[in-house]
Amino acid sequence: MFRARLPVLALTAAAVLLSGCGHGSQARTSPPQPAVDVGYPFAYDAADVADRIAFAGLRRKGIAVHVRQLGGVANVVVALVRGEVQLATVPYSTAIRAVDEGAHVRVVLGQNMASDFLLVARPGIDSVAALRGRRVAFDVQGLDGDTLVRVALARAGVPTADVKLSPVAESSARAASLAAGRLDAAVLDEPDYERLRARGLGVVVLARLRELEPRSAASVWVVSQSWADKHPVLVGRIVRGLLDGYTYVYTPAGRRAWIVAARRSVFRTDPTLAPHIYDFYRSAELWPLRDHPVTRAEHQRAVRFWLGVPELARYVPFARVWNPRWWRAAARGT
Repeated sequence: MFRARLPVLALTAAAVLLSGCGHGSQARTSPPQPAVDVGYPFAYDAADVADRIAFAGLRRKGIAVHVRQLGGVANVVVALVRGEVQLATVPYSTAIRAVDEGAHVRVVLGQNMASDFLLVARPGIDSVAALRGRRVAFDVQGLDGDTLVRVALARAGVPTADVKLSPVAESSARAASLAAGRLDAAVLDEPDYERLRARGLGVVVLARLRELEPRSAASVWVVSQSWADKHPVLVGRIVRGLLDGYTYVYTPAGRRAWIVAARRSVFRTDPTLAPHIYDFYRSAELWPLRDHPVTRAEHQRAVRFWLGVPELARYVPFARVWNPRWWRAAARGT
């Protein structure tokens, strides 16, 4: 299973030093209304709908939120380090790798607490062992879809060299290729899997990432250390506001709001899927809970898992990755 690990960051030493400059945030040191640029690595999808509901709540509380899609996890981390965005969401393992590679960033909150990635095969392929000689698509090397494929193959005793692996960034593109017969199997997210089922395609679930890895967080909210040090009260307001939004989404009224928002955006062409996907996310406890911050023990288990893949090069301790003060304060109601 060993493979060369691609660096998260294309950072020179000079770029890392920019983490102390924060030129993007200095322009907003004391604005009439606090403003936050939020970086996303990929296109808006169903797992992000709750974020938008939480952002609407932050705007009502006087914090201007501007969302930017930056086209990849490395781009997001570099933008955060340079001060071009103040808050960003990245895979948890990416945040750990970024810290290990010298980025002065800290995780302040979970975003998605479980992965919805599945390894799905076309009809007639009913086991991971049957993927020998087949073409399989995942997301990007070093991300969760890559991990799912490699862990599933290893547990089935199938060398990765026996499978034709292809990186395809977007789940929707992988789903389209699988439906067209250009792939034998692919890593999909839950909505794209359900879309294929709704079309009557008898796709087969071979493995789910959340059943293979220890539970901690799949993706997290990250800030630059320098910006957080300058704006601790604002960071606290943002974390509380996000948790307020996630808490609301777990309620019956929040369920209705999530379904309406999802039907207006990611499920415009297949609105009947929205209630099912919401119920799946809720049952998986996808959104972070106010009184369940990620613990040091959960972090340790997750890091050990990624070391074994290997998705990480070395152990990175909890204290280097997390600044949990704001999540803990929100849980205490302070």
